[in-house]
Amino acid sequence: MEAFRMERFFERDNEIEVTGKEKGFLGSYYAARVIANMGDNYVVEYKELLEDDERTHCKETVMARDVRPPHPNQTLPSGPRDYSSAKKKFGFGEQVDAYDNDGWWVGIVTGKKGGFCTVFFETTWDHIAYPVTHLRPHLEWRNGRWFPGKNRGRFVAENSYFSHELVECILDEKMSRKR
Repeated sequence: MEAFRMERFFERDNEIEVTGKEKGFLGSYYAARVIANMGDNYVVEYKELLEDDERTHCKETVMARDVRPPHPNQTLPSGPRDYSSAKKKFGFGEQVDAYDNDGWWVGIVTGKKGGFCTVFFETTWDHIAYPVTHLRPHLEWRNGRWFPGKNRGRFVAENSYFSHELVECILDEKMSRKR
């Protein structure tokens, strides 16, 4: 079996993203910076994740294969209620990253209305509406290059869980909270 080959070496203070591998964090990415390069591992400090004291940034050792360069679109929403007009357009079945709980979570667009998109998360089966300002196109880092996420429209269309009525209900509820 061939040993894991790192696609890129990161040095101290490089900005990176770390993928969540633990239960409850699968399909998520967190902004961090490299504190130390230890060969097959990195010591990282997260930008948004805090220790229990809610002041100190979390630090941990992660495997090199769970680290990638920062996503080309690093724009974070200005806050949880950032509903500013956005020119972002996301289509049905498109894979996106939704910013929530201090990280980016991979999901699938299942509907849109009035500046919001419903996003389905395959790892948790959650279905949540987000302002488009909280979304970015999902990209995969492979062989030293970025590749667009797959269109999952067929998966959504063939699954009875994704009724038009359910999507409308989720969107209407989110939009009523905005007011």
